[in-house]
Amino acid sequence: MTEEKTQDQGFLTKKTIVAIAILLLIVGYAIYAKNKDKAIVTKMFTKSITQDEAKAKIESLIKDSGGAATVKEVTEDGDLYKITVSANGQDQSVYVTKDGTKFIQQAITFDEIAKQQEEAKKQQAEAAKPAPKSDKPSVDLYVMSFCPYGNKAEDTMKSVYVLLKDKVNFNFHYIVSVEGDKITSLHGQPEVDQNEREACVLRDYGKGKWLDFASYVNTNCGSDGKCWEAGAKSLAIDTAKISACVASSGTALMKTEAEVSAAAGASGSPTMIINGQTSQAAYQYGNSEAYKKAICDAFTTAPEECSKTLSAETSTSQGGSCGS
Repeated sequence: MTEEKTQDQGFLTKKTIVAIAILLLIVGYAIYAKNKDKAIVTKMFTKSITQDEAKAKIESLIKDSGGAATVKEVTEDGDLYKITVSANGQDQSVYVTKDGTKFIQQAITFDEIAKQQEEAKKQQAEAAKPAPKSDKPSVDLYVMSFCPYGNKAEDTMKSVYVLLKDKVNFNFHYIVSVEGDKITSLHGQPEVDQNEREACVLRDYGKGKWLDFASYVNTNCGSDGKCWEAGAKSLAIDTAKISACVASSGTALMKTEAEVSAAAGASGSPTMIINGQTSQAAYQYGNSEAYKKAICDAFTTAPEECSKTLSAETSTSQGGSCGS
């Protein structure tokens, strides 16, 4: 009797296990089905905004930021609304999720990412090449007046300019956008105003005074340039003459700068081009010796000034840029 009871307990245990397993399968499937149905129902009842509402959201963003862009069209792109925005004569696409909760500045495919990475590698390899040599190298520095990286580049270049002044064809330019007579810059209208003032100083007082003036504003005037007059007066620059130049020629000067920068492919501040070759030395902020070496390497025969060692503050070297 005892043996039979023991066997019967073992049999019942197996049956119980099977029953529990079947029950778990049933419950598991029920939970899955419930969640699946819930997801479907949630999707069905999630409110989607209309194309007009998506357009209104973007127009509100533009208005709040003080921009001059306009919305051209809204189209569907999968689960997104694709919104074409026109600014400075160029079209750009931004995206809004159909539930109206998310703004996506750029949608990009993995293929496009791969292409961009490959192009970046090519550009880096090209930038790493030494500049072509010439008897009198041309050095072009492209900046935005209130870009902190451009300011660092100007300050780093100053001692190099003083050292090599007449041995090199130095040129200084501004990166701006133009639409008709409207001039825009990455850091807003105060930057446009300062760009124009500095361009007038460059035109009317020369490169040395320009570097001194830019350096003063960089150091003392913050990001609005309001103390520019004090700096100009300290450098014997006629403020009335600069103001008159801005009023009469500021827009024309910036239009020329926009054309020159676009032709050079300079969109990031700073960009340094030596004999037509973009130089990565531009990002060695505080390292005037690196700037000097990159320029001196572009001489067919380097002058004796190139043997002088300039400051090389490694603590401030390597940095970013403004723009792309």
